[in-house]
Amino acid sequence: MAISRLIGIFLEFLDDKDSSPHTIRNYEGTLTDFTRYLEEDIFNGIAILDNITIEHLQEYMSYRKKKGNSGKTRANVLVALRSFWNFLVKRGYTQNNLAGQLDNIHVQKKERLYLTIDEMEQFLSVIDKPVIYAACSTICFTGLRVSELCSLKLEDVNFDRNEITVVCGKGKKDRVIPMNNEIRKILIKYKKKYRNKNSGNFFSTINSGKLTHQYLNDCIHTYAKKAGLNPRLSAHCLRHSFASALVAKNCPISVLQKLLGHADLKSSSIYLHTEQSQLVESVNTLSFKKRR
Repeated sequence: MAISRLIGIFLEFLDDKDSSPHTIRNYEGTLTDFTRYLEEDIFNGIAILDNITIEHLQEYMSYRKKKGNSGKTRANVLVALRSFWNFLVKRGYTQNNLAGQLDNIHVQKKERLYLTIDEMEQFLSVIDKPVIYAACSTICFTGLRVSELCSLKLEDVNFDRNEITVVCGKGKKDRVIPMNNEIRKILIKYKKKYRNKNSGNFFSTINSGKLTHQYLNDCIHTYAKKAGLNPRLSAHCLRHSFASALVAKNCPISVLQKLLGHADLKSSSIYLHTEQSQLVESVNTLSFKKRR
């Protein structure tokens, strides 16, 4: 069977089992590029599953590296290929799990970019666009994912109960996040004075009636530079800053897990930073009586 047809069946399977749109979109992009590579660079025509070998997969991974893809990107490509071939084996399309034979990609772990509380205040102070100020403040005070923030509807923000309801967040799970008085005031002012009242989205620009991930992140880059901060700052970094600030305030990791909408504690544990000042403070707590 043609690999392009099998990819279509696989994507339908992911949709039927309620995989996240983000996952489906990423897998589709990777597998579409893989098909193009096979048909244009290898077979010069339709790629048939039975004709694909482990060498073809290895050549494709080498092609992605030569193309300049980072280790993290290639690791994600590997995940997509393995998921696809696992599906093919389970459904009986093949008995040979080619992708399972590929070696893992070593990805160097980098310290995540995040802001201190003072830096968050510095960043927010330079924002002069009301919708961007309200959106960035919301992430800093609630830790919402950028996709969750941009998907918020008017009815999801309840000022009577001081709650923000995230409907179908990552993993298709709803969760409720409390608002403190500071973010509540910011959002009430934004809603009354600046929100596009012709839109059902809570965060919306006047022109489009919505707030997109790309526009928000472009603005964040600009304002970060204006504030004298790292221009690589993004909406995800603000979410990371929220989590790190709570950890610094001794927030229990189990509470952080619920606020962030993580399925397990392992995901939340990446926010446990150790600053040099904390290391010094911890070492200085040690005291032993001198022995004669």
